[in-house]
Amino acid sequence: MPEPIAIRPALAEDAPALSAMICDVLWASNLADYGPTNIARVASHFTPEGVVEMLNANRTLIAETAGELIGTIGLRQTDEDTVLSVRTLFVRADLQRQGVGSRLYEAILQDRTFGPVTQLTVRSSIAAEKFYAAKGFVTVRDHWDGDERTIEMQRIP
Repeated sequence: MPEPIAIRPALAEDAPALSAMICDVLWASNLADYGPTNIARVASHFTPEGVVEMLNANRTLIAETAGELIGTIGLRQTDEDTVLSVRTLFVRADLQRQGVGSRLYEAILQDRTFGPVTQLTVRSSIAAEKFYAAKGFVTVRDHWDGDERTIEMQRIP
């Protein structure tokens, strides 16, 4: 794992680098589970403009080392004030399973932007299901969008 890793709030000027990293991760980490058509569709939401919209809707942190973006996580408060939803979690493919995602996850849970939390939810990709399970999330159900399967999971902190 690269050292040192700095974690900070994402800024609008990070959008081009975030867009490129997220799309690279989608193609490298999710292609086998979802196929090129689904990956292209999902990646189309993560243009630099789409990332700016994501930043406006979520509390988003990024991890970087030596000035290079290596990961991101975003949380959104749901309609229920005490329920938070993990909206994004991406780690550069060559650095996955080296603790970067865990550091981002822990950092955003320590963020005091939100009040008391009674539940965390996520709609996990197939590739990330084990990560969330290791963090205490349990599967609620599969969610299907056409032939795209994601796993709805929740965690009671």
